[in-house]
Amino acid sequence: MEQVDLLVIGGGPAGYSAAIRASQLGKSVIIAEKEAVGGTCLNRGCIPTKSLLESARFYRELTTAAKHGVTLEVKDLDYTKVVEQKDVVVTRLVDGLKFLLSRRGVEIVEGEARFLSPTQVEVGDRVFQPEKVVVATGTTPVQLPGLEADGERIFNSEEMLAADTLPNSLLIVGGGVIGCEFATVFASYGVKVTIVEMQDQILPWDDREISSTLTREFKKRKISVLTKARVGKVERTADGLTVAIEQKGRERILEVDRILVSVGRKPVVPEGFPAELDGRGYIAVNESFQTSVPHIYAAGDIIGGLQLAHLAFEEGWAAVNFAYGEPARSEWFVPTCVYTQPEIGSVGLTETTARERYGEVIVAKYSLKGNGKAVIAGDDGGFCKIVASADGVVRGVHIIGPQATELISSAAVAMENGLTLAQWAQVIYPHPTVSEAVKETVLSGLGTGLHSI
Repeated sequence: MEQVDLLVIGGGPAGYSAAIRASQLGKSVIIAEKEAVGGTCLNRGCIPTKSLLESARFYRELTTAAKHGVTLEVKDLDYTKVVEQKDVVVTRLVDGLKFLLSRRGVEIVEGEARFLSPTQVEVGDRVFQPEKVVVATGTTPVQLPGLEADGERIFNSEEMLAADTLPNSLLIVGGGVIGCEFATVFASYGVKVTIVEMQDQILPWDDREISSTLTREFKKRKISVLTKARVGKVERTADGLTVAIEQKGRERILEVDRILVSVGRKPVVPEGFPAELDGRGYIAVNESFQTSVPHIYAAGDIIGGLQLAHLAFEEGWAAVNFAYGEPARSEWFVPTCVYTQPEIGSVGLTETTARERYGEVIVAKYSLKGNGKAVIAGDDGGFCKIVASADGVVRGVHIIGPQATELISSAAVAMENGLTLAQWAQVIYPHPTVSEAVKETVLSGLGTGLHSI
């Protein structure tokens, strides 16, 4: 039986941030990880998908070289090398994380953790008796009956990352963040992409105008978007798959090479876990990330809510602070990012939810067609939108366009500090930048727009 101050189960963003924070507090720390540190984000999610998106962006931009006076002939695409580059990026970052944890004195124990009792955890052939535990085991892709992933023709998001050939056609089941990002990747390489989404818009939980704008931009790139639709019968053929799509009481048949199923994720709970779960199977925690067993805490995707790496970082950090009596908080304004083309960044309430909560609201919007930097880049199809309550306090910010995932951070800062439109208007933004669109939107909300009517 080995004694340790903190045992962290799961080495993803929540887990390794918890481990690092505990090491800073002088605690002995062990991470139990059954696969690779970095979790889904680093190995099978955020980082590898963004590597594929970056390669796709580069390939796509080659087609615009002529307008910059450069004549290019793209002879071939070796998608295998695109995947190899993704693997190089992941390996480098995983190795860097291992080094970081080692320098912090955190030991990584390979193996799946199993609770023998509330106070004893087995990892491989070792048994630990930790003073405290943080569970950060994350989630895994949901499988749909009749659409079980086989890694050959039907894929989940993790298997799709490993595929080293391009299909001619791809059906994506689920128009959420993962589905839309993969649509961007494959459409960039000329793959015929169709998205099927059961809700009445892709990105169902996002601002409706953001969703409609992305749908419009997708259609420009020949990505077919079918909403209020569902997949029916799927049959294998010699060359691919025949899929029945039900939409608005009608059925259509599509023939595709591959199907990507991206309809969400489900929790991965350690064997023998002794604390309570919520109604959906996630670990139930209080406002201090503490479970029903007082010395066991949980953080990250395993507790439900927004499944975002940057939120998991904060939760893992906060869980350890709560566990050891350090100052902490459990609520934040959490920005969300979608790395499509165009990019999307949002924080706070949508216009719909703001009206439900506050009644009368101020809605300001500024088109990037008036933004010099976006026009120069040839990427001016988006906008910035700010929603404020009647007293001028900013309640939500939504951006679609170039660098939106970078720009949204300043909006999060504004909301964390409770800024009103009038206060935010005092901030000077540099020219020419896409970020100026944020200032223009703020001014529009005050009725004093400089570059808007």
